[in-house]
Amino acid sequence: MNLTTSGAQRLNSCAEFSIQLQQQINTCEAGTTLAVLILQLQRSDRITALISASYAQEMQARLWDRIQPGLRPQDSAVFVGDNECWLMLPGLAAQELALLAVHRILGVLEAPLMLDSHSVHFNPSIGVALAPMEGMNAATMLRMADQAQKGALLEHQRYALAERDVKSSLMPDNLPKLIADVIEANELRVVYQPKVDIRSNRMVSVEALVRWPSDHPQFVPVNVLIDTVERCGLVEALTLQVLSTVLRETSGWKTAGLDVTVWVNLSARLLSQPDLPRTLAHKMEVWFAEPGSIGLEITESALIRDLDKTVEVLSELKRLGFPLAIDDFGTGYSSFAYLRRFPIDELKIDRVFVDNMTESLQDKQIVQSIIDLAHNFGLPVVAEGVERLETLQALAAMECEQIQGYYFAKPMPAQELLIWCADFHRNVSAQPD
Repeated sequence: MNLTTSGAQRLNSCAEFSIQLQQQINTCEAGTTLAVLILQLQRSDRITALISASYAQEMQARLWDRIQPGLRPQDSAVFVGDNECWLMLPGLAAQELALLAVHRILGVLEAPLMLDSHSVHFNPSIGVALAPMEGMNAATMLRMADQAQKGALLEHQRYALAERDVKSSLMPDNLPKLIADVIEANELRVVYQPKVDIRSNRMVSVEALVRWPSDHPQFVPVNVLIDTVERCGLVEALTLQVLSTVLRETSGWKTAGLDVTVWVNLSARLLSQPDLPRTLAHKMEVWFAEPGSIGLEITESALIRDLDKTVEVLSELKRLGFPLAIDDFGTGYSSFAYLRRFPIDELKIDRVFVDNMTESLQDKQIVQSIIDLAHNFGLPVVAEGVERLETLQALAAMECEQIQGYYFAKPMPAQELLIWCADFHRNVSAQPD
């Protein structure tokens, strides 16, 4: 069961798609994003598909069954031939949500599809174009998405954004090599954002977030950094460097009076590696880190790529002492049935719902549903992106345990966190009961 009920439309023709796309471009509201995704499939069954026309129809129907649950009611799609699908995602609150949709689609296509007693494997590539943009129309947007898809295929990447959408003209052509060199030189920065317990008003843990080195002559925004790392196979190198930096920088925290769990993000690609638990355990041993001092946050889309393997890896990580959290919960994959199989310690509600929950009844209901669901499983809840007092008060009334966001603190370097924590707890202690 999905928290978000999907009624996404499957359109009948490219002409119908183009007409609706132009309407969406014309009515795109300020502060929202319209995304077009062109999905190209490289399938292992092309010869079989030529034998029967009904086979192609059945394939499209089965593919739609996989893709549709990750879409919203306002989204739509059309199949263009046997190996191409166009998708339209209007009214997105942020451009990053288009990338989340891309990862959802890629995730559900990783597992082979069983059809006519044999497995069909996919090697998809996706091109993404975003609006609004000056001079944009439906034909231009589709052409940009198509060019991005072809570029992704040419570069052996899973997806690519149309150049003008991410200001990649400001990025150097050798960006992947530039990032790889920074990772190899151990120059990436790590900052830490507190998680505060609402009931005790105490900081209980922090999340480690990666940042581009501030003194580097080329500036790379964090979203471009993560995007490039994901597409170019640098995830493992980045994650291990972040973990090493965290273990080094926090090794003296306990001596300074700060004893909290540090949460590190774990990508889907790393989660699929069977030797991951051994690799992480070795890192902990090198730094003499205690079990439980490092928590691992995994996005819910990563959890369902290979359910049995995921449960096996998570169970081993749990056995080694790593606390586990589901990150970005509620963004489209949320399944009640999965939760009972995962050895999870907490849920994090995506900021997409938290941001607007005091103005949107639907978002407030989603947040309340996630909190109630988590509590039914005996799990505490962390709400991300809390920036206002009224949001904090609403979450407290819903019995959410922890919050993370600018209301209390922005991400900060390790030494600044020690100072902030001491001041924060001193001020809390000075307040009258």
